[in-house]
Amino acid sequence: MTVQTFVMSADLAIAISLAAVSITALRSGRRPRHMRSWLLFAVGSLTLVAHSALDGLAGQADAAALFELLTLALFATGFVLLYGSERDQLRDIETRAEHDITTGLLNREAFHRAVAALLHRPNRSPAAIAVVDLDGFKAVNDSRGHPTGDKVLELVASAIRANLRPRDLAGRYGGDEFVVYLDACDVENALRIMERIRAVVAGITRASGTAVTASVGLAVSSEGEGFDELLQDADLALLEVKREGKDQLRLAGATRPAG
Repeated sequence: MTVQTFVMSADLAIAISLAAVSITALRSGRRPRHMRSWLLFAVGSLTLVAHSALDGLAGQADAAALFELLTLALFATGFVLLYGSERDQLRDIETRAEHDITTGLLNREAFHRAVAALLHRPNRSPAAIAVVDLDGFKAVNDSRGHPTGDKVLELVASAIRANLRPRDLAGRYGGDEFVVYLDACDVENALRIMERIRAVVAGITRASGTAVTASVGLAVSSEGEGFDELLQDADLALLEVKREGKDQLRLAGATRPAG
């Protein structure tokens, strides 16, 4: 077997293998983002066969070279599209892993990680963490079912999102409890934002016929205070609200509700 014949045989084997893999991928129908890539691989396998056939014929050097360039272009484009698709898919997986399915807000772990990093910045401005707990949510779940409860959670998440600034963060901490991070926010502005959220939650849930209210505990950071300390202070403020009748906002360290 000559070297040229061996190369032609190898090209043909590669082409057949690529065609088989491409056809299998195209027929699976499970990953539509990859279809263009595998279609290019399938066409590339055909141009590779054409290149091998022409390369062995006298006077067909130019045509063989053209098919060789076309094959390389098809494979290169296919791999670029395949890489981009995989990258987008990984980004989507990461996004889904960081967000609560029902509300679309950050989940507990993602919120903790993001806010802890923000609070760890040197020379940062004062910031605040608020814990929002829904009053009467369990009764809604028990009497009207979990689908209605999920709708309430979605409404509350929308109310929180609509009243935050672009640099703020919000998450669902579990059950009917939400957390809010207010970046570069002093006490006065933090109270104003969270009181507005509390009032909007009551208004939109009442309009939907579920009449759920929100109790809010708020803590504003001093220099060097970390995530765990702020969250604990906000939790303690929330407990005070729950003891005193719910549907109120309390600032940690205050002697009476702020709302």
